[in-house]
Amino acid sequence: MPASSNIRSKGGESTEKSKSGKSVGMMLFGFIFFAAGFAVAAFTVGSNLLRYYETEDWARVPATITSLDLRTHHGDDSVTWSVEAHYQYQFNGRTYYSDSVALTGGSDNIGDFWQVLYSRLKSEQQRNQVHAYVNPADPQEAYLDRTLRMGLMVFGGIFGAVFMAVGGAVMFMGGRSSNVSDQADRAREGIPSDQRGSYKILLFIGCLFVLISAPLLFIIVDALQDGEPEVLLGLIFPLVGSGAIYAALRMRKRYLQIGQTLFYPDPLPGNAGGQVGGYFHLASGEWVTSPQVRLTCVHIYSTGSGKESKTHHDVIWQSKGRAHCEPNNSGCNVHALFDVPADLPGSGSPSGYRGRIQWNLHCDGIVSVPVAAARNPRVDNSRAMRDSNRLQVEFERSWSIPVEKGQQTSSFQMPAEEQEAWNQQQREDAHTSAAAQIAMTAAGSGLHLESAAGRHTGMALGLLVFGLIFDCVGVFLFFMAAQGELMLWLMAPVFLLVGLLVTWLGVFWLGRGLEADVEPGRVRVVRRLFGIALYQRSAEINAASPLTLDMGMSSSNQNGISTEYFSLQVEAGGKKIKLAEGIEGREAAEALKEKVRAVLTRELDSELI
Repeated sequence: MPASSNIRSKGGESTEKSKSGKSVGMMLFGFIFFAAGFAVAAFTVGSNLLRYYETEDWARVPATITSLDLRTHHGDDSVTWSVEAHYQYQFNGRTYYSDSVALTGGSDNIGDFWQVLYSRLKSEQQRNQVHAYVNPADPQEAYLDRTLRMGLMVFGGIFGAVFMAVGGAVMFMGGRSSNVSDQADRAREGIPSDQRGSYKILLFIGCLFVLISAPLLFIIVDALQDGEPEVLLGLIFPLVGSGAIYAALRMRKRYLQIGQTLFYPDPLPGNAGGQVGGYFHLASGEWVTSPQVRLTCVHIYSTGSGKESKTHHDVIWQSKGRAHCEPNNSGCNVHALFDVPADLPGSGSPSGYRGRIQWNLHCDGIVSVPVAAARNPRVDNSRAMRDSNRLQVEFERSWSIPVEKGQQTSSFQMPAEEQEAWNQQQREDAHTSAAAQIAMTAAGSGLHLESAAGRHTGMALGLLVFGLIFDCVGVFLFFMAAQGELMLWLMAPVFLLVGLLVTWLGVFWLGRGLEADVEPGRVRVVRRLFGIALYQRSAEINAASPLTLDMGMSSSNQNGISTEYFSLQVEAGGKKIKLAEGIEGREAAEALKEKVRAVLTRELDSELI
């Protein structure tokens, strides 16, 4: 039976959906995002380019500024600037008046455009060298400056592109039915892997950036000749877009090296309370290592609103196992099968859960493919299949599986000997993992355990960086408060105290070590920090002393696979004494627990006999 773990569950109210299972709210929310992004991009990029091209042939005539001012606008949490000017000019013997200054109106704080423009116009006013750009077809329309603001366009374009991409993705997700019956109908033709479409999103974003920036490429040379080097900022758009397109094409190439892997659930849909399983067909390549599969039940929900909005992916349950490969003439069918507890929810929006439940199946391993097929998977190169000229490719695919409550089982059952071999391998891997993480040395009739320092360096360094940033901000705020900013006296201590606490946690995680001597009926532990002993504890153990695992934290990767970290504790005299810590994986922690239990109870068992 595959190894499984119950991690955590969050309840709440279910979200409302249409009868078809499509989320009208999500589609509307996505449309608002898309429309807002399009409006921002059109206003900052499209309208500026249009005005720039329209004014290219306008007449440049002398003008007289009658009033000029640099305006400062204070908002709730920002300061913006604008230039206001009134001027007059003559065209075809008539005098005209205008207050249009630049191609972009309003106020903003993107770069120092308004400050530079004000200084230039002020200088030209003092030297009587002001010129205006006048529309020959309508002389009442004029501007004092026709600079193309690349900084504003880059900012607005990126902002708009991101909003359009997010809005489009939300509309797409909302338009997909979440009803299990609808998902099951689609699954009859096979469920495409998540990797099939992931590169398309990145490709869409890249093309969007390139298309937005395409008109800029035609005017960069002219703008540079006019002495506007800031136009080079516009290259950020095509560079970012080209990079995204390149990354998407590489993802597509990796996908095509193996090809399509449609998953066919059996039973359909899977049953919480029965079995969840199915198979996919691997047409190209041979397995170098046995493929591993993992089934995960994820609770996806959102909290907060506006800037505080956050989407959570909480793993409720997961189980891992070994896939069964069934060769045939066209490759092999890869079967996965899991027994699922009845207390788990089905897919969609079940009662008692806010948001939605998603069941994910993940498979990984190493596949050997012909080099020719890796270069061009659409070519049938039988000679390459016969030769030893092969390439090892990392296989990683995941699927979203429809699941409902029920007791139905699969028509395929894992061979008993293969299941037993897997269970034995799991036990061996658990003991190997425990020994690799916690140094274990036999000491007479006992066991010496060492949870060495520096095993979680990445996490410790992350805490240190985070804490030092807060420390620096706190010190800076104290400095600013000393200059007369009285409100900062309230903020500075908070930042500094949080920073010092997090910094200390980072230092502790980096240098913490724990040694434990376990003997029949007694334990002794020594806490160390960078090798220096901080304290030690010892206790007598009796038959009633419980040995427990405490999960300190867990993390999930992009595939929803959760990793848990445990500490091993024993209770003696009403106090819990930690014997080992930072054990990654429940299986390794359980293996260590059984080994320690055998040592602790050895003498007690002999006395009872």
